[in-house]
Amino acid sequence: MDLTSEQKSRRAKEIIDDPVFIEMIDTARTHIVTQWNLTDFDQSAYREALYHRGRALDEVLRGLRTFVTDWAMDQSRNKKGRE
Repeated sequence: MDLTSEQKSRRAKEIIDDPVFIEMIDTARTHIVTQWNLTDFDQSAYREALYHRGRALDEVLRGLRTFVTDWAMDQSRNKKGRE
């Protein structure tokens, strides 16, 4: 199903503001940091994997925020163009 930019923006905002989603992200991030702190000095590959998991969480959040801000910028541009 293809969504419009507005639909994507609204849905992304709903997800970002969803308390269950926020809790899941916070729990996942806490788990990553805890596991990182429990690694031994010779577990660099595991620490790197944990790092990439954290970056993946950041990328998901960044993507959702991008949908929201892109739509807001489009609306602003359209509004200025009509004036």
